[in-house]
Amino acid sequence: MKKALFCGVFLLFAFGCNSDEYSPNQVFNRNTEKDVNAREITSLPQKPVGTPIKIVISGDTQRSYKEAIAFVNHVNTRSDIDFVILNGDISDFGLLSEFESILKIYNGLKVPFISIIGNHDLVANGRAIYERMFGPLNFTFNYAGVRFVCHDTNGREYNFNGTTPNLTWLKNNFKLNSETTHLVAISHVPPTDGDFDPALVNPYENLFNQTPGLIASIHSHRHGKLETHYQHGKGIPFLITNAIVNSAYTILNIKNGQINAEEINF
Repeated sequence: MKKALFCGVFLLFAFGCNSDEYSPNQVFNRNTEKDVNAREITSLPQKPVGTPIKIVISGDTQRSYKEAIAFVNHVNTRSDIDFVILNGDISDFGLLSEFESILKIYNGLKVPFISIIGNHDLVANGRAIYERMFGPLNFTFNYAGVRFVCHDTNGREYNFNGTTPNLTWLKNNFKLNSETTHLVAISHVPPTDGDFDPALVNPYENLFNQTPGLIASIHSHRHGKLETHYQHGKGIPFLITNAIVNSAYTILNIKNGQINAEEINF
């Protein structure tokens, strides 16, 4: 009896949460990285307010490991990129192995990268994995006088319960000050998509168009060519970028409060 008890305790410790992956439902193991977004934001180079910046939007990796490797290699040939945004759907099924595989590839970038939550990242234990590996679902960071407001817009994963996107949080974080001259919003699902909470489409777009200094809202999710949406045909642009699964990414040039987007195929 004691021997059996000892074996049970041994197995519990040998195959517990801090061991190697043994279940598709595992949230982390001893090698799982933590707080990657905070690490990457801290590593951003310092640039004076108003300096032109160039960033890459790369969405929807979703098990496309070959394409993700090609993307990293392609971006690493450039010397003009400030940082990369991995704009959601890091995983396909919300599995730790998927997150870790993509993270290992993106760790090969020569510039910092910041990751956003996507709808596929919220299935299974994906949310817990994302929060441990990358950090909060809603967060901001400043760069060269631009505040990037990164947030969760995956309404379907919350059964369209009116909580996502969190409009109150957005209002509180759409703030300008002496060191923040412009705002850029970044999220995965665009308000034009059926996975966005339909009751929040108009309030969301109204808020964005009424926010001083907000120059664009950046999205992915659609796996199609770069497109631009305007509420009622005017106001700020809602840019919807192509996907890594299609061997494509988008470069954003931000200068003098203006934003220009260019799709790159690799």
